[in-house]
Amino acid sequence: MKKYTTTFLLSFIYLLGFGQHNEFKIDYSYGIAGGVTPTYKVLNNEDAITKKEANELVRYFLEESKMDFKSVYNGCQNRAMVMSLMLNDKKISHLKIWNFDPYKIALYNKQDALDVDDPLGIKSGKIYWDFHVAVVILVKNDSTNKYEKYVIDPSFSDLPLTVSEWLTIQNSPNSHYTFLNPEWYNFVTLQPNSSIVCNNETSNIVIPNCFPYIITGDFYKYSSVNFQPIAEELAVNQQITDFTTTVIKKLNEADSDKKVKLSALLSDFNSIKAILKGENTLDVSHPFNVYLSKYKKSYTESLNYWLNQLNN
Repeated sequence: MKKYTTTFLLSFIYLLGFGQHNEFKIDYSYGIAGGVTPTYKVLNNEDAITKKEANELVRYFLEESKMDFKSVYNGCQNRAMVMSLMLNDKKISHLKIWNFDPYKIALYNKQDALDVDDPLGIKSGKIYWDFHVAVVILVKNDSTNKYEKYVIDPSFSDLPLTVSEWLTIQNSPNSHYTFLNPEWYNFVTLQPNSSIVCNNETSNIVIPNCFPYIITGDFYKYSSVNFQPIAEELAVNQQITDFTTTVIKKLNEADSDKKVKLSALLSDFNSIKAILKGENTLDVSHPFNVYLSKYKKSYTESLNYWLNQLNN
């Protein structure tokens, strides 16, 4: 690989550590696909809340927000964005923490995917992510009078987590993480045949298909164009969890074949999403067909609820 290509891929990253879990900052991007360099701020002591208030926040998200945190096959950026909006409503200052598989940072990094157990218990093996994101608040410890960042991620815990605890749960010791302002919703990755503008000239970058999709430093802010995909994902996740809880978990040993087929479908986010949206159909013999009408209706109701929430 030519030297200038390596420089391009890495120039926006300043690594702050070389041990376990590397913190880094993004301070440059190339404007790829309309993205821009994200911003970050420092949470000051006046932004802090008490540990009791932090605990109450987690309870609120789990019990009152109507969000689902058990179906985690896809879309952490959507959960984090809606949680951020709710924190804004509560006037609570916060950030987002983004954690990346190291091979999304530089070509010389070996893949070390984030992995977690399935909270629903229906997916065979681990759930693998190439990134994860959650909201972060500043908490004051009244007994020590010290301030510390805590992650609110009900998918992992019903209590606030220290940054170290949150990172450790994801089982990627060499992951790279960064803190950004909460309005940043998603990011751009360098992919085969990507276009880049340098010195007012547009060029295509030829990258082998075997290369990882490295982040470019470009991010998108949350906007109205995100309403539909966010609402769809939240609605799908609610159906996955409800169906798993009320149907799959209640099947007995005599229904093992049925359980396997239903679990395979419900743990495949893109497949069940396409089914609920009416974009794909199932084989007539598939056991989910018996429940399809009910869950399509429930999905539509949930979708409309979240679209209404996001539009207000």
